Amino acid sequence: MNIRAIVAGICLLGSWGYPLSSLAQCSGGGARPAWVDSPESVTNEYFFAAGVSDDTKAALADRISSAKQNALKNISEVIEVSVKNSLILEQSRQEKSGKAITDSNLRSITQTSTNASLKNVEVIDTWEDPKTCAIWLRARVSKLQVEQGKRVGLAKTLFGDLNDQLAVAQNEAAPLNARLSAVDAALDVLPRIALDLIPEASSAAYYSQLLNRIQQKLGLSRNELDQAKKALGDADSLINKAAAQTDESEKSKMLGSAASSYKDLLAKHSNGLPPLFGPGDILFKLGEVEETRGNSCGAKSYYQQSADARHLDDRQAIAKKRGDALACSAEDMERTLWRQHFEGRPAVIVCYFQSNADQGVWHKACDGLNNIIRPLGADTATRMQKLSPAQLKVLQEGGIPGSLVEKGKLLLVVFASGKMNNRIDKESPGKNREYQFEGGMATFLVEDGKTIFSDRFQGKTGWNPVSPQMVLDVLAINVVKRWREKFSRFLRHEPDQ
Repeated sequence: MNIRAIVAGICLLGSWGYPLSSLAQCSGGGARPAWVDSPESVTNEYFFAAGVSDDTKAALADRISSAKQNALKNISEVIEVSVKNSLILEQSRQEKSGKAITDSNLRSITQTSTNASLKNVEVIDTWEDPKTCAIWLRARVSKLQVEQGKRVGLAKTLFGDLNDQLAVAQNEAAPLNARLSAVDAALDVLPRIALDLIPEASSAAYYSQLLNRIQQKLGLSRNELDQAKKALGDADSLINKAAAQTDESEKSKMLGSAASSYKDLLAKHSNGLPPLFGPGDILFKLGEVEETRGNSCGAKSYYQQSADARHLDDRQAIAKKRGDALACSAEDMERTLWRQHFEGRPAVIVCYFQSNADQGVWHKACDGLNNIIRPLGADTATRMQKLSPAQLKVLQEGGIPGSLVEKGKLLLVVFASGKMNNRIDKESPGKNREYQFEGGMATFLVEDGKTIFSDRFQGKTGWNPVSPQMVLDVLAINVVKRWREKFSRFLRHEPDQ
């Protein structure tokens, strides 16, 4: 008896008002099919399985539903075994090239594949046992559909793995080694993903280019980290050797070399370089060096800076305590702060003016800046080239032209842009002309491409009876003086006035 005949019986019996559970016998479904004795089987095209419901007290519709559920359960087990075996075989092949499917992925892919395949199961036959009234139901699913389900499951699982690895690789807070390992894992899994089966996925070329860019960037970071690690280790070694040195001259050289290395590291990595150090860790080491050298002001300054900076090792409280314990006059501290900021640092000085149609290098301003920072130990170089129209425009708009910034060097800029007024001095015997500059002035200090200090203001000079050049010279003296005063307050962490 097929399903339609059974369902017809349900309708007929129901119309007479007899409850199905009260039936004492069943009509049966003809001769016993061979598939009842071999419920699970596989052909070249299909997987087969059967389900049975032998609860004769239940309503016929419920028995049919139960048989179908049992058939689906049994065929899902057949599919799972097939998919799992196929994946294990693939895994053994991939292991030879270092691309194994993990156990968790194996379970996930098998489950996903099975669920996808079950959507395509067909019920192809039913049979009712005339002796027991048990209802048998046979189902099948195409091998092609199972294979497609496996491919979809594999693609989804591996695509999820790819995204997980990408998240780690792009996480700048993650350890460098973990990010590099994530890139390797993502590049490893990418060729095995059928991206055409993932609607939301981009192309393989996109992911490959993205991962290669990340790998290249992280590779540079790895080299940078290795170099910094060596420099830090060498400097620490010098400190240890200096502690055991009895020759004061040699001890001083070792401490000086170590301090220079620490300063270089801080100049290159002003925000620190995890997992090696934070800026506060290097400042703390410099404080210890200066304290050993007997430089109380230098040590106090570094300890104070260290207490305010970010550490990998939690020593802010120790730094503050050490700094507070050291005595240093305000005047000595001022000189120390300036020297610490510029000593041994390469610095490019750019001084420029634009007055009406006249423009060029502002030599008087550059002389003033050099006279301040070169005696502090700065390695200065003055830029003598005229600015391009584009560079001039950026400065006039309050920015810093990127083309002026040099990696690893401080950039100190003094700039004036405006007009040169003139008039007849009626009180002079010869009725000579006098001159006045009116416009905007600015000073900038740029470190590692970031502006750490800036001062912009508008104003005009007094009237000068000599020449426009004299007006600019006097203006340069006053702008440099203003910069010196304001930068001192900046170094002391005092609010601007």
